[in-house]
Amino acid sequence: MTRPVLTMEGISKEFPGVKALADVDFELYPGEVHALMGENGAGKSTLMKILSGVYPPTGGTIRLKGTEAVFGSPLDAQRQGVSIIHQEFNLFTNLSAAENIFIDRPEMAGRFGRIKWSRMVEEAQALVDSIGGGDIDVREEVRHLGVHSQQVVEIAKALSFRADVLIMDEPSAALPENEVKKMFEVIRRLRSQGVAIVYVSHRMKEIFEIADKVTVLRDGRKVATQPIGEVTEQSLIQMMVGKEVQQLYPVRKQPYGKEVVLKVKDLSLDASHKISFELRKGEIVGLFGIPGSGSHTVAERLFGLKRGTGEIEINGRPVKITSPSDAKAKKLAYVPPDRHRQGIIKPMSIRQNISFTMLPELSKGLVLDRNAIQRVSAEYMGKLRIKAPDDSQTVDFLSGGNQQKVVIGKWLAAHPDILILEEPTRGVDVGAKAEIYSIIHELAREGLSILLISSEMPEVIGLSDRVLVMYQGDIVHEFAHGEADQEQLLQRASHPRGKGGAL
Repeated sequence: MTRPVLTMEGISKEFPGVKALADVDFELYPGEVHALMGENGAGKSTLMKILSGVYPPTGGTIRLKGTEAVFGSPLDAQRQGVSIIHQEFNLFTNLSAAENIFIDRPEMAGRFGRIKWSRMVEEAQALVDSIGGGDIDVREEVRHLGVHSQQVVEIAKALSFRADVLIMDEPSAALPENEVKKMFEVIRRLRSQGVAIVYVSHRMKEIFEIADKVTVLRDGRKVATQPIGEVTEQSLIQMMVGKEVQQLYPVRKQPYGKEVVLKVKDLSLDASHKISFELRKGEIVGLFGIPGSGSHTVAERLFGLKRGTGEIEINGRPVKITSPSDAKAKKLAYVPPDRHRQGIIKPMSIRQNISFTMLPELSKGLVLDRNAIQRVSAEYMGKLRIKAPDDSQTVDFLSGGNQQKVVIGKWLAAHPDILILEEPTRGVDVGAKAEIYSIIHELAREGLSILLISSEMPEVIGLSDRVLVMYQGDIVHEFAHGEADQEQLLQRASHPRGKGGAL
């Protein structure tokens, strides 16, 4: 039997007042894709940071190819054969792909520090070609490459250290749906070459498609390691949260109102596409489309991030929205798809983030009313069940699910009538998803009107009272709740003349 390329035994990690990992074992074999799963805060990131040389373990041993290994830094781990590809690419966009792959590498410098350009380009191109990136010219600047090609460059950079172990942290998070299959082709090629891959992801569908084994962590401890063929989605969820999640999507307990809160007529998305729709009080309307359909542009237009023509009515009155401040004044709020870049201010506290949209209202003249700010913060920490010691906690140290709740809380504090939620559960675990879904239903029950824009079909189908399907800048179909399954939704989103016939 092949021996493991990596063995982690009894790994523990303690921070002041926190035991992040307790006696965790993990094995990885050559040519294996091993999924690592668990809720946010389960210990996945800590275990991978230990493996990649960011943290030293408090206890336990690491063996590579049977020999005990100690990593003093990420570079030390790379030199010993362990590389990590982070969710957010670590590339210099103004440099070529070849320069990124071999940056700061002594072997590429000749006499008097001159770069061996021919060798660098030749070896970089060979690496990229070996993992299926033959259409990439490594002399081209990274900023001119697509997202998938940039990911190939990241993988080639990792392999340039002759990696035996490759850690992929949420590798599909930055990719549109149509690029994920290309990434899987690269992973399968790496597996055939004997590279061992740790695949960290929240996305169940991907785990079942690409992984050979799965290890689940919960509360810093290993729950189980099993071949992927011996688990189901339900059993994985149960291992991750410690209980069965019988109903991920809450049952609608009351119908939405008849009053039209938002009316959009001939809203321009570009020179040739306009859309019209309505949103009623307490209604959740899902907007679904594959990348390039225009659903993201709808959010930008409604929130004043992009200008165009068309008519918008809020609560029966015509309005002009030319900026986010206009939108806020008209009682419209927007939770964007990328909480890290657009939603939260990481170095600031929960209290500062939640109160951010309401600072003028929470001031006495030019002085902030700190008591009022604290009251607002406490209200939404409680309402959204944000888990933290108190509201002075820096947002950067919260789990993904709690960060997302802070973004939602920031906009709820502005007391909107309409909330646009775009990718509300991107990058959060299944337990946090269930909590956020429950919050969305509670908000609708209280009368908030919600436009839900999501690329996750189960989410759109499970939460929405109606689903509007977009295709190339047009709304091509409407499904009532319970009318559509994922296949029908994708057919309409991929081509308006699906099996259902002409519209």
